[in-house]
Amino acid sequence: MFILDYHDLLPYVNKMREIEGTTSYGSRTLFFLTKEGTLRPLVIWLTRPPVGEKPQWKQVFTPGWDGTRRWLWRLAKAHVCVHDCGYHQLVIHWLRTHYCTEPYIIAANRQLSAMHPIYRLLHPHSTKEINALARERLINAGGVIESCFSPAKYAIERSSAASDLLCRFDMEDFPADRIRRGMAVEDPKAKHGLKLSIEDYPFSSDGLILWDAIKQWVIDYVNHYYPEPSLVESLESDKELQDWWTDVRTKGHADKKDEPWWPVLKPPEDIVNVLTTIIWVASGHHAAVNFGQYVYAGYFPNRPTTARINMPTEDPVDEEFKTFRISQNLPC
Repeated sequence: MFILDYHDLLPYVNKMREIEGTTSYGSRTLFFLTKEGTLRPLVIWLTRPPVGEKPQWKQVFTPGWDGTRRWLWRLAKAHVCVHDCGYHQLVIHWLRTHYCTEPYIIAANRQLSAMHPIYRLLHPHSTKEINALARERLINAGGVIESCFSPAKYAIERSSAASDLLCRFDMEDFPADRIRRGMAVEDPKAKHGLKLSIEDYPFSSDGLILWDAIKQWVIDYVNHYYPEPSLVESLESDKELQDWWTDVRTKGHADKKDEPWWPVLKPPEDIVNVLTTIIWVASGHHAAVNFGQYVYAGYFPNRPTTARINMPTEDPVDEEFKTFRISQNLPC
């Protein structure tokens, strides 16, 4: 069983409903992994927090065969799709690719000379220019994201809240991310050292192949400049490199600078894992969550970006519910 949990939207639901033509819920969706290796949605739970004199509203929706239950199920799925679409753009895409790589690139420009081998390795993966364009046209106040995607003008606030909860450098490592999300478990006998929870999942299976290729490339690159284990002391005494990593922690992540999960750049293996993670996020991860979007999301019903009307069962005495009942040839 797998769960898709968007109850983090609850603090924004009532605020979003104050925006004309916009509504929202908190949602949780339960999926069953079939024998064919596909996920089948079983239950959708929608929640609206208390507002004014109205108590909290919540309802569970399941697939049905009669007209009413079938359409309620479809409407509930549409609301979940809106939540998932907003989360994808604000957290999976913006936060976990563009935003989270920015401190590493800024620190590299501050602390590493243009001739430093680590600077030269990281330079092609800079997100500064595209991030600047995004701040001008996409995530700016009143921009495309706030105008078209849930949760509207609270989009960046939601992204910031997710950053506080989710952003951990050690968990951006792709194998660690698979384990954190319940998509894999450690298995020394399995390929890549992981047993996948869902075998037919190209993001996991292909991603691990790409992760291993990037890691081997970084290993060869680092070993070229630090070829012997005895040069560990030399790596530690690389002031530019140590200043870069200190800048990343203390300035780029000042609120998390004392967290125990930060790697310490001592043996070459540490810098290999750090560089592999940064390059993976800016390349393989970004390619997966960005470049295929239009093929699927270009058909709007697949990925609706915002919700305009409430579920008809939320307030069954209003005109919208009567219209819904009439459309199903049911008595009002």
